[in-house]
Amino acid sequence: MKIVLKTNWQNPARRRLEAHRALQERDETALLELLEAYLINYSRKQATLSPRTLKNYRLALRDFLAWCWPPDAPAPREQIARSSRETLARYVASLQTQGSHLEPHEPLSPGSMALRLVGVRQFYRALEWAGVLAAPSSPPAPRDPTPPEEKRPALPFSWYSRLLKHLEQFDDPASFRDRLAMRLAGECGLRVAELVGLRVEDVLLEERLLVVRGKGGKRRSVPLPRSLVPDLEGWLRLRQVLAPAGEPHLLLRSLRNGRLGKGISANGLWWRISGHYQAIGLPSRYSGLHMLRHTAGTRFYRASRDLHATARLLGHASPSTSAIYAKMDLQGLFRVVDMLDETEE
Repeated sequence: MKIVLKTNWQNPARRRLEAHRALQERDETALLELLEAYLINYSRKQATLSPRTLKNYRLALRDFLAWCWPPDAPAPREQIARSSRETLARYVASLQTQGSHLEPHEPLSPGSMALRLVGVRQFYRALEWAGVLAAPSSPPAPRDPTPPEEKRPALPFSWYSRLLKHLEQFDDPASFRDRLAMRLAGECGLRVAELVGLRVEDVLLEERLLVVRGKGGKRRSVPLPRSLVPDLEGWLRLRQVLAPAGEPHLLLRSLRNGRLGKGISANGLWWRISGHYQAIGLPSRYSGLHMLRHTAGTRFYRASRDLHATARLLGHASPSTSAIYAKMDLQGLFRVVDMLDETEE
C-alpha cells in the first residue's frame, strides 16, 4: 500500500520537528513517510523508483527500528539520533548472527543483508535531509562467497524446451497466456515488472518490435523472434474475446473469476509459472521468473559473443553488467569438457 505523503515533509522547519518527534516516539509510520518523501524528492531515481525497491527500503527501515528499539521495549537500545559507523557495524553483525529482527526471525542471505544496509543508508540520508543529523559513514555490506551465476543460474535450453512443450499440450487460454509470458521473458529478456506492465500498443507486429518500459522509466525497443509473432497475434485476438472489459491497454490480463480482464500481478504470474515448473519436475536450483531473463541473456550472448548487443537487448546501462551471462553459459562449458574426450582418444 502506498503511503500518502504529509505536507509536513515539504516544509523544512516542520520536517525537522516531525522527524525529531517520530524518533522520540518510535513512530514507525511517520518515519516510513519521511523515507518515502526523501526518496521521491531527492534520491537519484526520485519518482521513478520501482515499487519493489521501495518495498525493500521500507522493510529495511522496519527491521532497523526493530533492532534499535523493539516495539515492546520502554526505551531504545540504540539512539538513532546519535548513530555512528559503529552503530551500523553492530546492526550488520546482528543481521549475520540473529537474522531478521522482524517476525519470523529468519536467517538472511548476504544479498538480503546488503539490501537491508542499503535501505538503512537511505533512511539516514532522509534524516540528514530533515536536518536531524549528519548521515554516518557505513561499513561494507557482508560479502557473498557464492558467485551470482551459481546463485541464479540460467535455465538450460533442454529444460526450457521441455517447459514450452509441456504448455503446448493444454488448449486453455490461461496456459496460452503463460506460455507467451515465458517466451517473452526467455526469448526477449523481459523483467517481471516489464512483463506485467506491457501494453497492447507496445506490440509493433509490422515492425517485429516490442517497446519495453524498463527500470527507472527507461524505454528500449526489443526485436521479436519470428516464431514469437504468431503467439502474440493469437493472444491479442484471444484476450479481446475472453475479456473485452477490464484493463483495455494491458497485454497480459487475468482470466480468473473476480479479476477477469484486470492486469495480472507479478505474484499471480509467478504463482502460475511456478506451477508449470513443478509439473515438469524442474530441479529446485532453477526457480523464479527472473531466471527466464537470465536464460535469454545467456542465449543472446552465446549467439552473438557480443556484450554490447546483449546489454542493448536486456536494457543494461553498461556492457559490463551483461558479462555475467558469459559465466552463465553452461553449454559452452560442456563443450569445453567434452572436447577433452575427443582430444584424448
